[in-house]
Amino acid sequence: MRFGTQPRFAALFGVSPSTISKVKAKFHITGDVRDRPRSGRPKKTTPQEDRFLTLSALRYRRLSSTDLQSRFADRYGRRLSAQTIRNRLHAANLWSQRAARRPAMTALHRQARLRWCQQHVHWNLNMWRNVMFSDESRFCLRHLDRRVKAWRRRGERYADCCTDRVTSFGGVSVMVWGGISLTGKTRLVIIGGNLNAETYRDEILQPVAIPYLHSLGPNSVLLDDNARPHRAGFIRDYLQSLAVERMEWPASSPDLNPIERLWDQLGRAVRARVTNTTTLADLRQMLVEEWDAIPQQCVSRLVTSMRRRCQAVVAVFGFSTRY
Repeated sequence: MRFGTQPRFAALFGVSPSTISKVKAKFHITGDVRDRPRSGRPKKTTPQEDRFLTLSALRYRRLSSTDLQSRFADRYGRRLSAQTIRNRLHAANLWSQRAARRPAMTALHRQARLRWCQQHVHWNLNMWRNVMFSDESRFCLRHLDRRVKAWRRRGERYADCCTDRVTSFGGVSVMVWGGISLTGKTRLVIIGGNLNAETYRDEILQPVAIPYLHSLGPNSVLLDDNARPHRAGFIRDYLQSLAVERMEWPASSPDLNPIERLWDQLGRAVRARVTNTTTLADLRQMLVEEWDAIPQQCVSRLVTSMRRRCQAVVAVFGFSTRY
């Protein structure tokens, strides 16, 4: 070499002598040390076809790659593989992910949610300290696999077009009731059968909820949702006779009730224990044990999130939020 030996150049550039030899040979053959362009396999789709796939996935979020195969074949008269379709959509930053589950919501629901959050967004922690958040939940003995997927970009998980609206429930299950506050939680109530107004009064309000509210002090407030048993006339009269203050609640608002996150946590803990031989009696016992095991620090952290929850709903004008 003109300015030194191959080993010297290899040491200078931090590569092996064989690499220097290969570069030298390439230069003598091609007159250049850069790699020449490689043709590779030509794309199976044109830019116009790529746009068609992207727009189809954005317009019909719940279409599977197989459904998009059919739409593409109807439009262009040829068939692409499902993997090719996924590759094109991934290139457009679209990914098929399990849809977040959210309750069905109307424009009136959104207006009520927005109004409620505007009224409570400035509450401080001392005001939320008086509130007992309560709710019922169902837990399946055998999980129903109802996986709905949607094509979405990053940050779109809770966009209305990418969520799965929940309107019904099915399966063998156990219904429970619980209440939480900034400073504690009630015992978990196992509800036998379906919940009605009499059961709500006799098994929940009278023995559990009312004593807990009294423990919070004279300014305590009951928060329960608009389920029919909660809003029965004689339940209203019963609570008024005990001078129990009740918070107005906007419908279709699980993201505003922090106890919903505890139901998620409880469900995960129980699913980790359920086996093929688990009975309904076992499930009831597991639910009570896992509820009791939830640390108060976790409960308090959820209640302190109320201002952020209200701010999030106001920011999206009443639509569902990540909470």
